[in-house]
Amino acid sequence: MQIYTRLTGRPKRIVGIAILLVLAILLLRPGGPVTRWITPAYIGWQERRGVDRMWDRPEGADSEDGVPTRTVGESIFDSSEHPDLSELPGVVGGLFLPDSGLALVERGEIHMVDLSSGRTRVIGRKGEGPEEFGHISRANHAPQGMLVWDVPRRRVLLIAPSGEFLSSQGFRPVPFQNVFTSRPVGVRPDGRVVFRDGPGSFGRFGEGRVWDPAWYVAVDDNGVLQPVADAKGEEMYYGPEQSDAVVFGHRTFEAATKDRLIVADTDRGAIAVLDWSGREVAEIPIPTGTVLSAAQMWAGRQLRVSQVQQLMERARRAAASGQLPSMAGGEDHAEVAKAYSDWPTNDVAPAIDTLLTDFDARLWVREYRLPDQDSVTWRVWDIDEAQPLFAVRMNGDDRVLDARGDLLLRRRVDQLDVPRAEVRRLTGVPE
Repeated sequence: MQIYTRLTGRPKRIVGIAILLVLAILLLRPGGPVTRWITPAYIGWQERRGVDRMWDRPEGADSEDGVPTRTVGESIFDSSEHPDLSELPGVVGGLFLPDSGLALVERGEIHMVDLSSGRTRVIGRKGEGPEEFGHISRANHAPQGMLVWDVPRRRVLLIAPSGEFLSSQGFRPVPFQNVFTSRPVGVRPDGRVVFRDGPGSFGRFGEGRVWDPAWYVAVDDNGVLQPVADAKGEEMYYGPEQSDAVVFGHRTFEAATKDRLIVADTDRGAIAVLDWSGREVAEIPIPTGTVLSAAQMWAGRQLRVSQVQQLMERARRAAASGQLPSMAGGEDHAEVAKAYSDWPTNDVAPAIDTLLTDFDARLWVREYRLPDQDSVTWRVWDIDEAQPLFAVRMNGDDRVLDARGDLLLRRRVDQLDVPRAEVRRLTGVPE
């Protein structure tokens, strides 16, 4: 979640812009102490900002539009049952690899797993060396194997399925508009990494309800940016005292394959499939959003209040330990609740809230989950043909990491909030 406060008039303390500037400085400094807690918090909030809507249908039944629904079946692999993987403190990604390989990506190392033999090994570790990581925030499929984003070092690493480090490219000097939130999306056939960028000054495009746009740019070896595509970005509200995203606001999501960039503006009604020059080659339809009741809109605001208060608590703990200035997180919880009591809220929720592409270059689209829903529905598409393949319904707290054939890799959190990764087989194969 992005929460920004304008410092106009009397000082405002609801997660102020000064705090974010401090976080940015510390986050972009390799080894900065704040990286131990703020990056996973920020990423987790991005994941929870939208929650999915689902069709109301029984498990295993065909969906309303006739697309077969598959179910999550037998377990093939569970990291919690593996002696070398029983504790994975921070699973940020997971990828199927050729043959029987599997990569489980943590913040400071990558676990390579052979599903057929059960053997595991670790590549990389926390550190400043050429084959070490400052803090991994994401890992995607790339033509060569894996693309890994090391946030504090602003570095993209390409790693072969064997675990060999193929290349490392730093992007610290690149003139992104927003150095704090720019992130890699994929790799073009010519080797250039494509990033999502955005405005560098929050509220740059006006006050009130505005859009912070998303820009996709390819970066060459000299750090020169080549525009690829534009998108609407984030639906924000910039007020005289504090600023934040609109509750149930629209967003832009993206994913990539070897040949395609997929961009979804949630208010458009269709997902754009682009080639790497930015030319649209196909569209994938998305359903209309859900009309929200007054109770659901209230619940959305309450969820936002809870998220802000959690960030404030983290800021207070960081201030107490000397990781942030003592001014951090000074706002009273009641004041936060009051500030969000009439926050701009859409009365129709977006239709989707997550995109990802899997090992087989299929597109997985998660329908928007409302705060009171426990289950979610993922729809899986053939990208180039723009044809639906099947739908999968699962627990809303589970995070899909990857899929290959009828195997699903997902991240789950147990009752003690310990994450684990598991591979399960999808049943009900479409004929």
